[in-house]
Amino acid sequence: IKAAELDHLGGVQTFGYTVEEQTPPRNIDAEKATALGLKPSKKYSLLKMGESVPTDDGTGVVEPEQVLLEELRARKLAVLSDHRRVPPPMAGLCRNADLLVHEATLTKEDGVDKIKIRGHNTAENAGIFGGEMGCEVVALNHFVSAAVSEDAIETLLAEARRGNRNRSQIVSSYDFMEVWIPRGGFNFDSAS
Repeated sequence: IKAAELDHLGGVQTFGYTVEEQTPPRNIDAEKATALGLKPSKKYSLLKMGESVPTDDGTGVVEPEQVLLEELRARKLAVLSDHRRVPPPMAGLCRNADLLVHEATLTKEDGVDKIKIRGHNTAENAGIFGGEMGCEVVALNHFVSAAVSEDAIETLLAEARRGNRNRSQIVSSYDFMEVWIPRGGFNFDSAS
């Protein structure tokens, strides 16, 4: 878990954070290992740790790179609470997040002055930021009470999608929402 400060309002300290899992261990291609003379055993654990192991009959050696499957990318979640701007240290932490939860209190129509005065951000800026950071999914949250109608949410989603230019999936969030991030992250490109 990593955290950095956000720019909300003068004198009000607000933080964003990221949660990133450790890189998952690589799996063994059992078919290749068996073909090289190594049946499933405790030796697989050594291969996963990068150690070479002798074949079952002792006449050869199996190297990790011969049997390890592709490494899965660690999953990352980024959450940005109340803010009007994301400073570079926090932006760096958000880079390539699978899921970015970003406030969308204001609309583009509210304008820059409201962003400065109220210390909140727009759906369009959420979309832009998520796209620039390479986030796979941007979940909008922290809606004002006037923006909880279906039409208002659709307006916020449309603004975020325009700002994002189809670089991320854009969704609206709700209290107690659960999002499953697949092992190795999302792969929306393979669906096309």
